[in-house]
Amino acid sequence: VGRILRQLAELGILTAENGSYSPGARLFKIGRVLSALDTLPAAANAALSSLVDEFDETSYVCTWQENSAVFLYEGQSSKPLRYVIELGRPVPLHAGAAGRAILSGLPAETVRELFSGDGLPALTEATITDVEALIEQCSSDREIGYSISREERVEGGFAIASPFFDRSAVCQGSVMISAPLSRIDQYDVDEIGRAVCRAAAGLSSRLGAPDLIQKI
Repeated sequence: VGRILRQLAELGILTAENGSYSPGARLFKIGRVLSALDTLPAAANAALSSLVDEFDETSYVCTWQENSAVFLYEGQSSKPLRYVIELGRPVPLHAGAAGRAILSGLPAETVRELFSGDGLPALTEATITDVEALIEQCSSDREIGYSISREERVEGGFAIASPFFDRSAVCQGSVMISAPLSRIDQYDVDEIGRAVCRAAAGLSSRLGAPDLIQKI
């Protein structure tokens, strides 16, 4: 390990000082280049801004890793009562709109493989715990382009999400708008769903996804 650290310091990737190492100038330069090449942050911010501007409710972009969804980007509502999710914390794919929207963007066979073990754990009374029922619900979600969750993961929570895709037409995550369930009656749920679909389609487009799989 010490030899590797010294080599990285010689390359300028790390800086050696008093026997300890810290990020070097070259590492920061590489980070800036990679950040410029990664279009997801800029595209995610554009998608979230459109939703927050229209509804003033907290919105998220999340990606998926194995059988979990991870929330990476957020646009915050200005309202004092909000539905807030910790960024970077994985949540189950099968419970909630964000995860189920991702599953709706995957083939049914992939969903079965993801949950080939034991039954699905219930996070609330509304959580879908049967794999085949989950696949059937994902099929229905796919038809309308978005997933709706009423207290499936957190009691008192409401969310609508739609999947987004990359240039290879592979689902990479979902765009979600969330709000306290007590406030959702003031909205047209289908209107929110269509807006989330547009935001996800815009994100897919910026990532180079084929027009054929974009949800409008």
